[in-house]
Amino acid sequence: MDVRNVKQHFSVQFKDEEGMGDGVMREWLSLLSSEIMNPQYGLFSPSADGCSFQPNRHSAINPDHLVYFKFAGKILGLALYRGQFVNVTFTSSFYKHLLGIKVNYMDVESIDPEYAKNLQWILDNDITDLGLELSFVVETDVFGVMQELELKKNGSKILVTQENKEEYVQLVTELRMTRAIQPQIDAFKEGFNEFIPESLLQIFDVDELKTMLSGSSKLDVEYLKSLTSYSGCYDENHQVIKWLWQCVENMDDEEQTSLLLFVTGCSRLPPPFLTHHNTKFVVSHEPGSEEKLPTASTCMNMLKLPEYGSYETLQQKLFIAVKCGHAGYSFI
Repeated sequence: MDVRNVKQHFSVQFKDEEGMGDGVMREWLSLLSSEIMNPQYGLFSPSADGCSFQPNRHSAINPDHLVYFKFAGKILGLALYRGQFVNVTFTSSFYKHLLGIKVNYMDVESIDPEYAKNLQWILDNDITDLGLELSFVVETDVFGVMQELELKKNGSKILVTQENKEEYVQLVTELRMTRAIQPQIDAFKEGFNEFIPESLLQIFDVDELKTMLSGSSKLDVEYLKSLTSYSGCYDENHQVIKWLWQCVENMDDEEQTSLLLFVTGCSRLPPPFLTHHNTKFVVSHEPGSEEKLPTASTCMNMLKLPEYGSYETLQQKLFIAVKCGHAGYSFI
């Protein structure tokens, strides 16, 4: 990937599909970022709750894994450079790595909640007379083989005491969250920083970077309404529009996400404070019979909605269109 060329305007078109424009770009980035997290590639592993990802410490089973991590970094960097959201979130510790912020023991909770509780217990209690006999060594799984790793030089000879327990907890955290995946982190950052220099990220904190990359995963219907304009005979007081919003409000989270992807090519919305995105959502009147399904122009974030005669008909047609067309479907 020649970064200089990619930074210039370029378009994406799916094979055997006629769509082009920003909506197709959004869909391409969304699909590609999701595929990068595909477990079969072994690049990223999910957090304990399955809601976020971080580099897989066993990814070296693929000899080319660092090449792929650099590519993944470029794709995420490209998305941020183009102001497009990706359909994935990372652990707090991984965002910290991108920002150059030091991890702490609370970050361990995302991958091992019980171990994080143990570290918290050590910090909260006086361990002087407990007989724990901990040293600056941890046992860890290295490709199915348990090995002892020293947390610092001569760590096996240094006991953990009340005086040095904070250092022990920090070093354990850094081993699990940083040292174990340092090559993967470095490769990803190398690709990411080709588009977004690290110096430009320093103004953000973890939550802000997460939002800049992934937007909001929860659809706020009232916020979406505020972004919406209407064309043709439609306005906010038209009965079909009232039925539309009633239908959206009755959708579950997955259905709302599919609707957003169907219309915009991305399953995420920018929160209100990201004003530079200037996102708009359009509902356009589509002439024709009630037998027609709604269609979408993702390049304009436009839902083309026929004038249905009942709520039940609108709901049925919209659900069919969204289910069939939220990823690359094309109406002829």
